[in-house]
Formats: sequence, C-alpha cells, structure tokens
Amino acid sequence: MFTTFKNRNLMAVTLLATTALASTLTVATASADAAADEDVTEVTVTGRRPIAESEASALKAQRASDSLVSIIAADDVGDLPDQNIAFAVGRLPGVAIERDQGQARYVNLRGAPNYWTTLSFDGLSVVSPEGRASRFDNIPSAIASQISVQKALVPSMPGDAVAGNVDIRTRRAFDYNGQKITGKLAAGRVELGEGNEYDSSLVYSNIFLDGKLGVVVQGSYYKREMATENWETDPYLTVNAADIRKRFAQETKNKHYRLIRENYSASTRLDYKFNDNHQVFFSTINTVFHDDELRDQFIFQLNQGTNAAGQSYTSTNFVTGNDPKFGTVYGARISARVTYRDNDDRMSTNTFGGEHKFGKLDASWRLNYTWADNTGDNPLEIRFQSPSTFTARPTVVYDFRDGDSNIATLYRTTGTTSARTQGAQVQNVEDFAMPMSQATRQNASETTEAYTAKVDFDYETELFGRETKIEFGGLYTMREKKNEVFNGTGALSTTATYSSIAQNGDYLGEQRLGYTFRYTDRQKAYDLLNSSAGANNLVYSIPDYWNVGEDIAAGYLMATTQFDWGNVVYGARVEQIKNTGKAYVDFDTSSALNYRLVETESDETLFYPSIHLNWNVSDDLKARFGVTTSASRADYDDMRPNFTIDDTLDEITGGNPDAKPEKQVGFDAYLEWYQPNTFISAGLFYKDITDVLLRRKVTFGRTDLNTPGFDRSTYGYNTVDNGGDGYLQGAEIYYSGNISPWVQDAGLPTWMEGFGAKASATFTQSEVKLLAVGTSPARNINVQGSSDAIYNVQATYEKYGLTVRLAYQYRTPWGQSVGDYTTVGGALVPSGNGDIFWDADEEVDFSARYQVNKNFEVFFDGSNLTNQGAKRYADSVGNPIEFEKFGRRFVGGVRFNF
Repeated sequence: MFTTFKNRNLMAVTLLATTALASTLTVATASADAAADEDVTEVTVTGRRPIAESEASALKAQRASDSLVSIIAADDVGDLPDQNIAFAVGRLPGVAIERDQGQARYVNLRGAPNYWTTLSFDGLSVVSPEGRASRFDNIPSAIASQISVQKALVPSMPGDAVAGNVDIRTRRAFDYNGQKITGKLAAGRVELGEGNEYDSSLVYSNIFLDGKLGVVVQGSYYKREMATENWETDPYLTVNAADIRKRFAQETKNKHYRLIRENYSASTRLDYKFNDNHQVFFSTINTVFHDDELRDQFIFQLNQGTNAAGQSYTSTNFVTGNDPKFGTVYGARISARVTYRDNDDRMSTNTFGGEHKFGKLDASWRLNYTWADNTGDNPLEIRFQSPSTFTARPTVVYDFRDGDSNIATLYRTTGTTSARTQGAQVQNVEDFAMPMSQATRQNASETTEAYTAKVDFDYETELFGRETKIEFGGLYTMREKKNEVFNGTGALSTTATYSSIAQNGDYLGEQRLGYTFRYTDRQKAYDLLNSSAGANNLVYSIPDYWNVGEDIAAGYLMATTQFDWGNVVYGARVEQIKNTGKAYVDFDTSSALNYRLVETESDETLFYPSIHLNWNVSDDLKARFGVTTSASRADYDDMRPNFTIDDTLDEITGGNPDAKPEKQVGFDAYLEWYQPNTFISAGLFYKDITDVLLRRKVTFGRTDLNTPGFDRSTYGYNTVDNGGDGYLQGAEIYYSGNISPWVQDAGLPTWMEGFGAKASATFTQSEVKLLAVGTSPARNINVQGSSDAIYNVQATYEKYGLTVRLAYQYRTPWGQSVGDYTTVGGALVPSGNGDIFWDADEEVDFSARYQVNKNFEVFFDGSNLTNQGAKRYADSVGNPIEFEKFGRRFVGGVRFNF
C-alpha cells in the first residue's frame, strides 16, 4: 500500500513532475483568465499584510484551543516566510533552537532538552531519522498550513512529549477555493566560503469530481554551499596535583570544512468526500537532508611533546615555564586527517485515514507507515602523522588567551633529547613530514520503521447537567531501529604524504592561523584510497550491529465539560511499552573473537492523568491552568544491548536496556489577553522530574556477560542511566501588537500604522540532584539543554504591500553533557573535561517582502547578520573546547500565487 522514498533521484523526478503538472495547469488557467479579463479596464491591487494575516489566523485557533498552545499559521495565500520548520518555530515564545553549521535543527521548549519535544503531522506522531531528538531542519515550511506547539499535554496525545509536541498541519485542497498554485524561486550568497544558496518550492492544489476529490502536490529544493572555520582544544588534563586550577589541553586542532547541504521534499495529499459526514484521505510526505562535507583537519597533539628538558607533557615538571593559556611544547606530533562525509537523513511518512460522523458520534482512524534512515557514510578517510623522531616534529607555541582564537604557531625542533631548542618558524604545515598512517572507507546506516494504527472517537452528551464532549481512543505502534556498519581498511602507501593529495587555492576562512596550508583535492584523495588495496572491500562490522524494537499499546479517555465561565478538560492515558534488543558481543577479549548474540526484553506500563481548566475571565482575558504527567524514554541507541568489554580495565561500555523512563509531573498557569491589534500572554510553569537520564559510569550488575574466570557483574559500566531527580521551573511572557490604533487616535500620518513588534522572554531555573558514582561525589547540576533565559524580539513594518521584519534571538548557556568529577583537597575537580556546555547564542535576521501585484511578491532575507559563532566549553567558560563560525547569508527571490 505504501511507497517508501529511499532514493534522492526518485524524489527529484517527483519534484520535476510536480513542476510540470503545475506549469501545464497554469497555462490552461492563464488562457481562461485572459479571455475573462478582456473587458476589464481597471485593476486595483490591495497590499497584503502577511504577518498580520498569519497572526490573526493563529490567535483565532489558539484562543479556541482547550490546552496551552502557541500557533504559527500561514498567511492568506498559504505562505510561511521561513525556509524550514525549525526556523519558523523558533519565532514563538518559550522556544529556543539548536543549530548545526548555522542551520536551525533542534527545538528546545521552555528550557527543556531537545529530546523532550516530539513531532507529529496532522496529529499523528512520527519517528525522526535520529531517534527521540526530532530534527526539524529537514522539514520545509512549504508543506505546512499551520504549526501548533502544544506545551501542555492532553490524554489524546502521546505520553512521551515531556516538554511538548510540534504538530504540523499539512495543506489540504479544501482549504482553498478551486485551483491554487504557489511557490518561490530564490538565490543568494553565503559569505564564508563565497558559496551559493538556492531555495525553491512549488505547491499545486485543486478540487475535482464535482467537489469530492481534493489534491495537493508539493515539492521543494534547498541548497547551500559554504565553508566553516573551526578549532577544537580538548580534553583538558590536570597535570599538576599541587595546583588543580591549572588544566592543560591535550591537543588543539583546526577543522577546515567545505560543504554542501541540500534539502529535498515531495508530498501529496488526496482527500475524498463521500458526503458531508464521511471522507477519507491519503498523504505521503518525503524529505531528504543531504550533507556533502569535505573536512581537512590538522591536530597538534601537545601531549606527545615535552618541555625543553624533555619532560613529558603529563609530568608535574611540565608546568614550569608553561601556562594553560600560553606556552611552548617541543616535538609535538601533527596528525593530519582528510574526511569526506556523504550523509543523508531521509524520512517517508505515509498515512491512510478517514473522518466520519454518526449523529453525535465522530470517529477518525489512521493507518501509518513511516520509514527513516540516518546514514553515516564516510566514503574516504585518510590519516597522516609525524614520525617518532622529535626533530621531525614541530615545536608548537600555543596561544589560547583569546577565547575566540586558539592559535598554534609552528617552529623547527632542534637540540638534544634532554635539551630541546626552538628553531626557525615554519609557515607551511606541509613542510613537516607527515607520512600516511591509515586509509579507511565506511558505510553506516541507522534505519527505523514504524507501523501505527490509531482510532479516535468523540461524543457530544451531557454530564452532571453540563454539555460535555467525551473523547476516547487507542493506538498501537510497532517500531524497529537497527544499526549496520561496513568498513574497508586500505594498505598503507610508503610514499604518500599529505602534500601528495593537496591542491593550490586560497584559504576560505577568516580565522587567524599560526600556519598556512592547502586544501586537499577530493579526486586525488579518492585515487590514493582506491590504490590502497583492501579499502574497497567493505566488511560487515559485527560489533557495530544492533537492533532495538519498541511496541506501544495505548488507550485514553477524556472529557471536556462546558461551564458558563469556560471549560474543564480531564482524563487519563495508559501506555504499555515493550522493548526488545539484539546485538553481538565479543565475550572473549583475551584471544580469538567469540561473538555471541545478546537479546534483551523489558516492558512497562505507564499511566498519565491530566486536567486543564480554561477560564474566560472576560471577553478579552483568558486564564489557563493545567496539571500534566508524561515520561521520556531512553533513545533507541541508548537501549541497545551491544557491549564492549575491557577485561584489563574492568570496564564495559554500551547501551542500557534496563534504563527507566524519566518521568515528570507538570503544572502550568497562564493568562492570555486578546485585543484586535494586541496579544499579551504571561505564565508560570513547573515540572517535577524523577529518574533523569544521564550518561555516566555505574556498576554493571548483570551476570549475562560472565565467562569462566571473569565475573563482569562488578565491572564499571559506561552508559546512559537514571542519575537522579530534579525540577524545572520558569516564567514566560509574550507581546505582539502594532501601533495602528494609537496612530489613528493621535491623527498621525497613515504610513506610521505599519509599525509593530513581537517580544518574548522565558526565564528558567532547574536542578538535578546527581547521585554519587565511583569517585564522582553527589552534586547538583542544571537540567541538560536548559538556558536561564531565552529572548526573542521582532520589529515589524507592514503597509502598502511592504513587509519588513528584523528579528533578534538570544539564549544564555546550556548544558550539553555530564562529565566525571573527583574531590582533590576538598575541591571538586573535573576528571578530563567534566561537564560540557554550549555558550550563549544569538542571531540577528532580516527579511523584506514587497507585493508587486496580486500574483507576485519579491523578497530578500539576511541571516546571522552579526556573524556570530558557536562556542562550547568544559566545566567553566575559561576552558573553551570548540569555536565555530559560519558567516552571514543573503538570499533574494520571488514568490508567486495563482
């Protein structure tokens, strides 16, 4: 029944076919219109106001909602101005976004981790190619007529939406009168790397068979060529026990990216109305995110050098004459690495469903098949490194005093082993010998398949003498995710060096480097890899295989009872979850490989009651109160039972099939004030969290990996585990409005009526009480992914067909991962990097649109106008481990509507 989109070429053909169909219909329509317009002598064009149109539609739906939501609606011609769903959602109150290479990807709702936010299309949850953390950068805005960010759960929604759910309502032909064609064509420039940017979409909608059949066909294509400049300095080591404040970086590296990112999408929706009471539909939504990335890395391994006296980097004597921020390392090793990544994130979700009315009983049903694939292909990776002789290696003067520029300056190393000296400066890194050390090729894939059947009913009746809508239904879904890897390793060439695959050309970045280099030539790198015998013989990697299954049976019962002052929504949901896992484990690590298939199984039943009160305080003021429950399960790869055993260190690393869901009980209290030209909302929220999932080291505790002579139940276990309890609380305020009423009352010029603004601020406070593990003592941290503050400000102008928006987004630092700590001299000291944080993030964007006539609009967008980068740090902001910049982006084009 369902067709899975697994090929970009097929998607391209579909997009071309969509374009051809729409073009043919456009010609036919144009001919008819030309005949009809012969007698028209005057045409009046009324300027559209896309922001106002969208806001009015969104607030109407938001006000009618029976739970706490924020909504984005398309304007009257069906446009959402942002390229993808992540950018669009990021404009809403309480929403922060996480970027990758400067492109919005993940959504954080009200300071919660990104995997607490789920994704659905038309009310039906779908799996993301990456797992629990839903990706939004591969979903174009062209498919959506409305986006609802549901911040408070009701029983009809899945219980794993801890922070909330982003529901995308797709376009329907019956949303419009007859034939409709919309789209856009745009091109632009990426400042860093001077690459091109292209953005296009086309939507065709029409109604056939005397109003019974509605058809919507959509296609989109986005491409960006760019360079990225990046340095990384980590991990940090405490080399002097007498001075724990001095933490030295083990290595520093520069990553020089050249990349192309593409997004494809094609979707179709068919709606058929038998009559006013019965209709069915079929929809297919197919997306591809393609990452083509060629990366040149130069890694300066400081820990493999010494001080002038030849004392090792980890010796306490090394700190003499050196500071963590500035110093000299003699005979450090250079590792050069060329990596080509050709990765796809693909998703196809296909739904057959129906809506039916039987008097007071409404029924709807859905059958869905979703396929998602996250590939991790490295068609080539070649490594080079300095020889062992210290005089063949550089003396590196490292300068980390500027937090945005970590610089390694290179010199010759001379002298003797115990009396090393700094020679002449070397400008070109290729002047140091770097023979080939490794050549590999890898194909990897994480594939998820999900089958879902869902049915919902609602019945209008009376309960306790009050008008009440009873809703009930059930869902059954089967999901399976598997990981497979194929590796090929080539024989080393005795003559190949980094210089042998380099090409001439200018540096594409702007950061300060302590050396010069040449980018690699992709074809030369391929030729070298292909000449390395064995690299093309891909071998199935047994230890990388795993398979995780998840079956969910759910049912719910809820009611909405109306009162003179509003309504109450109450009920409960129950979910029974069964997980299975399979993986191969090498049980005999001391001799020959001894792989065995390990299988695991677990099940749990979760109960989710909730209640919401919606109080119409006055005609303009609405109060909302809600108590909700939910639970977030561990990601699929975190539940895998593939274990790596180290009998030397008495350690095991792998997934945790026994990880329990992290559960929450939430409370929301909000006020919403609706005016013709103004909307204001403010609220408080609180979530009590138990069994927080964290990556940490615990005791293994299981006996199924024991072999004669090895009791592995007592081994240290590096995994994801339930690490403690905590809370997340905060406040949120939002304003949207324009000054037209005040301009009119004051008798000011009418052109001033176009000014408006939107502003939101979210403030959060959180705490997780970590349990003591091994040498790491008990301590308190913030909820991972939570920022203390999130700000979103937009200044707008709409008048005479002109729409202008200047947007500013800012969020304070947030935690990415939890590390290990130990106590030294009464002080808490990181073991390695400790906790990892993303530093504060901000972005300024600009967009302008002008309506030329009723059919055409020109637009211009500028992104990341302040050229901000992204920075991570270890334990404290004084220990940065990564800084990356992406440059400004500019694009302009035309939107059309017929």
